[in-house]
Amino acid sequence: MRKKVEKELERLQDLDIIRKAEDPTPWISPIVIVPKGNYEIRICIDNRCANQAIQRERHVTPTLDDLINDLNGAMVFSKIDLKNGYHQLELDEESKYITTFSTHIGIFQYNRLHFGINSASEIFQHQVTNLIQGIQAKNYSDDIIVYGKSETGNLQEARKNHDENLSNLLQRLKENNVTANAAKCSFHKTNLKFNGYIFSQDGISADPEKLQALKDVKPPQNAKEVRSFLGMANYIARFIPDFATISEPLRLLTHKNSTRKWGEAEKRSLNKIKISLTNKVSYFNPKLQTELVVDASPVGLGCLLTQKDSDNKVRVIAYASRALTPVEQRYSQIEREALAIIWATEHFHLYLFGTDFCIITDHKPLETIFTRTKSSPIKLELKDGF
Repeated sequence: MRKKVEKELERLQDLDIIRKAEDPTPWISPIVIVPKGNYEIRICIDNRCANQAIQRERHVTPTLDDLINDLNGAMVFSKIDLKNGYHQLELDEESKYITTFSTHIGIFQYNRLHFGINSASEIFQHQVTNLIQGIQAKNYSDDIIVYGKSETGNLQEARKNHDENLSNLLQRLKENNVTANAAKCSFHKTNLKFNGYIFSQDGISADPEKLQALKDVKPPQNAKEVRSFLGMANYIARFIPDFATISEPLRLLTHKNSTRKWGEAEKRSLNKIKISLTNKVSYFNPKLQTELVVDASPVGLGCLLTQKDSDNKVRVIAYASRALTPVEQRYSQIEREALAIIWATEHFHLYLFGTDFCIITDHKPLETIFTRTKSSPIKLELKDGF
């Protein structure tokens, strides 16, 4: 193992990623060796102590909804993978001492950003965002998506727009000595696979490989396997109608000190999640008629954002759901239905704010919240949410 560590340290020095530490330093961290494939290793730094002295840089990473909103109308895509992403950012000389780490052959420091820094992802996201400013592209960590659009829906126009954006991006990367990993880049695609989703001009769909992996899951044998399955399903929950309610029997199995056993209810829940998977959802168009369909069950809230196109055909934009807390489960049905409306409008705030939309609920008694002069405190609080 020591020979492998020495070889990796030599490689990192040759790439100017680390250097020998010559001066005394108030910070020193241990290394953690992580085995990789082909009998190789990765050297990681346990920066827990040093991280306490690092001031976090708060920079928000784009959400999936942010990305979907930006790619709305895109017809041609390219994805640029930045090689050894973090290591392309050089640290200020005055900051390098904080990254000092010890090995059996001496003490070293990082010249460049590395994964052990608690704010590394925020710093990197911020720097790349600034780098591509003014170019029609979006970055998500070390991936940059370039896309082309056409106001008339013409593919050739979109290709031309895409090529101009791609040329500008590559020139910007060259000017700033940023290197891409050609093996992981993809160019001129009409369908882009990214982070478990497929983007195209028609809408967004879950990666078929992820869908198949979910469908192939065998009945979990313990709480850990149940959590793993729910984690997979939750990642693509925007394609699963009423996910929180139908997954309730499975979630109960993961509760601490739960005495529940796998039974028919859990089996039905598992199978229903698998068969409820939808293939594709559409992009949001603020010019189309928008409807927010909401519902509440004794255990969860659910909503569906839809739009009608010029042919009066309903287009699904997204599904969303969440479980009710133990306190919320004790609400009356009218209170749960009102809560569903408030939660749904907040959840889809990115799409609904500033637009006219219709809320659809199957609970007519909700009208009394707005007409009665006397209401319970919880109802008054819910009313204020509208």
